[in-house]
Amino acid sequence: MHYYSNIKMYTLRVIIRLRLEITDILLEIINTKIVSYLKIKIPGQISLTIIPLSLLIMGDSILYVILPANSDFFRLNSFLGLPNEFWIGFLLSVNRIVRFFTNIFSVNIFKRFGFRNTIFIACFLGAFSTLFYAVLKGVILLFLARVIWGFSYSLFRLGYQLRVFSYHQDNFGKYLGYCLGVQRAGSFLVVTLGVLASIKFGISITLISLSIFLIPALFVSYFIKEIDLSKLTSKKINWNLTYKDQEPNLSKKIIIISIYKFTSSFSSNGLAIATIIPFLVSVQKNSFELDYIVGIAGFIIGFRHIADIFFGVIFGSISDRFGRKINILISTFLMLGAIIIAISGLNFYISVFCLVLMFFFSVSLETSLDALIGQLSPEKEKSSIVSRYSTWQDIGAAMGPLVGFMIAIGYGVQFGYVLSLIMFSICLIGFYKLFLKESNSSMLK
Repeated sequence: MHYYSNIKMYTLRVIIRLRLEITDILLEIINTKIVSYLKIKIPGQISLTIIPLSLLIMGDSILYVILPANSDFFRLNSFLGLPNEFWIGFLLSVNRIVRFFTNIFSVNIFKRFGFRNTIFIACFLGAFSTLFYAVLKGVILLFLARVIWGFSYSLFRLGYQLRVFSYHQDNFGKYLGYCLGVQRAGSFLVVTLGVLASIKFGISITLISLSIFLIPALFVSYFIKEIDLSKLTSKKINWNLTYKDQEPNLSKKIIIISIYKFTSSFSSNGLAIATIIPFLVSVQKNSFELDYIVGIAGFIIGFRHIADIFFGVIFGSISDRFGRKINILISTFLMLGAIIIAISGLNFYISVFCLVLMFFFSVSLETSLDALIGQLSPEKEKSSIVSRYSTWQDIGAAMGPLVGFMIAIGYGVQFGYVLSLIMFSICLIGFYKLFLKESNSSMLK
């Protein structure tokens, strides 16, 4: 047993070392003329707004790796007679489900308490949710902790979106990509070093340690400046997810972008991440031990965060410079190709490689979608439209794990990816009719 434990630790160390070496290579790449060519400069207030989220999202991110493999530690125990797989999917989804309410409600919190104070509130909620993962056990208590994190993330996300949209729209893609990258930097660290720490020191100690990041998060938040929320928010809060309160043609465009975001989140942020271990087990044909597959899963998720960290700002800048619509189209086709090859089962490592590619292309797609929604939204309606758009994103990410595990139980995990292919195809048709068909003469810009 001691020998097996050493093999397990050695394998994870090799994987983490490989990821860090590739990170160094990517750093060298992005410090070349690409960054200079795209003129990537970020206002300091955007950095101050996003850093607290980067610190406190770690507790949520590590849960996606440790919960599926440690259901006994969290005492799920087939609650209400339902299998652990269901509760794993439920708990990984409920923080997004609750945002159906908290996204819209967050607008009022910002208006009532001010911009910086609301970020303070988000910091406390985020840290407490991570602490609760360590000390609370069972489905009901973990459900409450996930609800708290869901509310915290709603505040954090609307905060950095409002900060970005307070600047000129020509830089929306670059700034949103930067925020995505900084946010995922915390996630990347925790699914590499954090997972190793949970194995060496235990899950409880690791989670409690992560909650202490509240202190630097509060320190950074102290230097955040207020913004004039009256310019970005309307007096009336609207819950209509079909945007009927907007002009008809604008409403149609916003709804198709929202459905597009729903589909991308369903596939890359929900389905792929939550079911990554069952998917790898299904394509590896009994060639590897479970611990090795868990390590590979952390490796893939880590690369997903690398894509966000190093390429979010680059893809966003490309979107700003060359056109959001053509970038959305190309990214979607590349994602579809990667998914098709991954589920074909040609080879275990080919499937792993294609999952990594899918995450890279999803960064490009989602950055362009986020920038486009900010560009289309009327100035006074930005907070209202963006909060509803974020709700579409969260519903997709929430349904991904639930639908993925339910389909996996009945038909096999690959069929969840088949569903995402169908959904993307529908989005492409709608997007072409509303955006590309009417702008063919302008070279898709």
